[in-house]
Amino acid sequence: MNDSGSAASGEQVTIYTAYEIDFMLGLRDTENARITREQVGLRSAPEQAREFVTAAVTSGLRARGKVERSADGQWLLGEEGQVVAAALTAADRWLGIALAEGEAMRMAFVIKADDVILMLTQDELDSFLVSALPDAAHVPASVSDIVLAFLEEGHERTVSLRRTSLAAPEEPAPLMVHVEADGSWRLGHLPLDDRGVLTVSEVTAAQLPEVVRALWEDGTSAPPAA
Repeated sequence: MNDSGSAASGEQVTIYTAYEIDFMLGLRDTENARITREQVGLRSAPEQAREFVTAAVTSGLRARGKVERSADGQWLLGEEGQVVAAALTAADRWLGIALAEGEAMRMAFVIKADDVILMLTQDELDSFLVSALPDAAHVPASVSDIVLAFLEEGHERTVSLRRTSLAAPEEPAPLMVHVEADGSWRLGHLPLDDRGVLTVSEVTAAQLPEVVRALWEDGTSAPPAA
């Protein structure tokens, strides 16, 4: 990625609005793209405003050098946009991350498409920082760093994780980590009880990376090994 902004590691990231991401997804209509829309919570513009929104989106992308118009009137994505769009429309695994403190919440998403891994981090309400991770093996450590940094900053904070695979898109694996008022940590994991509530176990910061690794790599939502 080579646009505005920098990740914590110094990696360059690009900012895309939700409508820009939706536009890129719309260039290639696939089942994977539909699931990506659902996982990220993207909504297309209302029908009565769609033409105006599309014109604004394409104008903005063109001004930033992200798209160009072909001789036959088709929109062509630049090199960076092609990577982003290809990953979003061919994704095979998704990991949603919700960081919550009181009423405030911030979202992030890890999206895997074969060997390409993108992280979308909510910047403002309607935009995302898009960055690339080196490979799938880096995901557990990267996600654990985000979760631990957030939870260790204060009590009564919650992180919710939801891992979805193309192999079973209707069966996401949820996981929740909460810091109690007294500073103790609780892990919410499968199975659900008869009220649809996650089972609760104790967890420590040191155990969290392995719990996240099992969720991402294996789709396992479970307490840490004894």
